[in-house]
Amino acid sequence: MIRKDNGKTGTEYGDPLYLQVERRIEDFLLRGRYKSGDRIPPEVELVESLGVSRITVRAGLARLVERDLLERRQGSGTFLVRPPGGARLAAGLERLETYTVHAARLGVELDSEDLTIASVEARRDQAEALEIPVGSPLVCVSRVLVMAGKRAAWMVDVVPEEIVDIEEVQRHYRPDSMLLDLLVSRGVSVGFSQMSIEAVLVNPGDETGKRLGLEKPSAALSLVQTMYLTEGRPAQWSKDVFLPGHLNLHVVRELFEVRKLS
Repeated sequence: MIRKDNGKTGTEYGDPLYLQVERRIEDFLLRGRYKSGDRIPPEVELVESLGVSRITVRAGLARLVERDLLERRQGSGTFLVRPPGGARLAAGLERLETYTVHAARLGVELDSEDLTIASVEARRDQAEALEIPVGSPLVCVSRVLVMAGKRAAWMVDVVPEEIVDIEEVQRHYRPDSMLLDLLVSRGVSVGFSQMSIEAVLVNPGDETGKRLGLEKPSAALSLVQTMYLTEGRPAQWSKDVFLPGHLNLHVVRELFEVRKLS
């Protein structure tokens, strides 16, 4: 939280205010509300929302301009040149949207490496999630997600062949999209999903570490998700492992019940 200006200009409260403002504006841009080329709020609005002086806001903005993240245009305002932090996807857990949608919102280019589309037999964990017998035929899409030219995540998606066959996936799957994009475009009525999120350690010798080209151990974010048809039947199981700095998650929670204190 930024302390309001009070005449102190040193590092009495930690980092100087202009550095705190720089980070706060950077976080604001990473939430997915702006994409490359968009005009960001004027200084007066940032002053009000951050609770600091105009000169401090200008100093924070100047640092982002120096980093080529923002561009000032005389008489027009300040515009986002590129998302900060090497590009991160900003996903809201309250809505089922694909990373393709988030990337388009941010102006981030997606691609795939080590892409394989194959017929496989359902493992026990996949079978339990999809409510099918172990060994049932699945279409498996495995790939390394590349964001802005950097390896960001290893993704594995499986779907029962009775929902979509492998020939259709091979014909229509695009490296810059998700399997969910293909399912929806083919008329599969996906309605909702359930997701578990876990912080994990990935080692260079692990399969995930090899796929992502790690040279040393790294923390990562593992997302395991089951997607369901509108009728309630499981339709797709996915596991995505994101390296740090490539995915921001947020959630909106509605107040449901509290304990009343007397």
